[in-house]
Amino acid sequence: MHVANRDDWLIIIGFLGAVLCVYGSSAFILLRAFLLPADRKTPIGLAGGLTLFAALCGVLCILYAKFIEPYSLEVTNIDLALPGIKHPCTLVQISDLHCDEQRRLEPKVLDTVRNLKPDAIVFTGDAINSLSALNQFHSFARDLAVTAPVYCIKGDWDFAFNMNDYLDTNWHLLSNRWEIIHPQGNDILLIGVDSGAKCAPVIALAPHITPTILLFHNPDADVVLNKETERIALYLCGHTHGGQIALPIYGALITQSIQGKRYERGLHKLNNMYLYTSRGIGMEGHFPRLRFFSKPEVTVFHLGPLATGASPASEQ
Repeated sequence: MHVANRDDWLIIIGFLGAVLCVYGSSAFILLRAFLLPADRKTPIGLAGGLTLFAALCGVLCILYAKFIEPYSLEVTNIDLALPGIKHPCTLVQISDLHCDEQRRLEPKVLDTVRNLKPDAIVFTGDAINSLSALNQFHSFARDLAVTAPVYCIKGDWDFAFNMNDYLDTNWHLLSNRWEIIHPQGNDILLIGVDSGAKCAPVIALAPHITPTILLFHNPDADVVLNKETERIALYLCGHTHGGQIALPIYGALITQSIQGKRYERGLHKLNNMYLYTSRGIGMEGHFPRLRFFSKPEVTVFHLGPLATGASPASEQ
């Protein structure tokens, strides 16, 4: 996991400071109202009541983020017209499983993906939070591979646990290499690059096939930073978890991306290339073990032919 950058730390410290102020003030208000001698007690008052209400809402939000949202799976459907697609096909992306020893969403993910009947599945890294979760991941991975071919790359957590164990799951590990797949009779070039590696050298060695889909763990690959998108139709990544903890309107508090909030979640366009950042399935293996306004997701890409003359606007 990347270390939070300076801007991330400013947000973290500011948010924690606000939380401490609310709960410190609440404790002081309750102390003055109920625990001091009768001649020194102070009524709670309107301001005190609002502060206590804010503290109660905070507790309810934490309970929701701990016990409800991490178990609430959302299916995101994306319709994309790509050059080179002749027959409609379906690609499912999952990311950032972060399996623990105990099951959480894995059974629901399996049932959901089976019902979607995809032509192919891609996984964009981060399989487990600890070695004790390896059996859990293997069970999930083997069941998923029965549904459709699964293609994967390594995220940063996978290097921490030497995840060559992908090779024991019937998944196709695209570790800095490419493979041509043929969903519904289309020819699609999948290029997979492991977290921390450069994409441009791998792309340069790959055949020129349209469309080309690039799998990378985070939105900060060299081809994104340098806007070298000419050969890529679709770039799929995860890593940010959509912030994992986000606020309404503002979105992710932190993204662990060197580009900040620019590609924190969802679909974007950079020149000719679509970029999708998945919110992922699991949670980091360390504090905070919460999800708030960033539900786990399975993303379904319905790929179709590009309309003649279509030229969507590009983001610079």
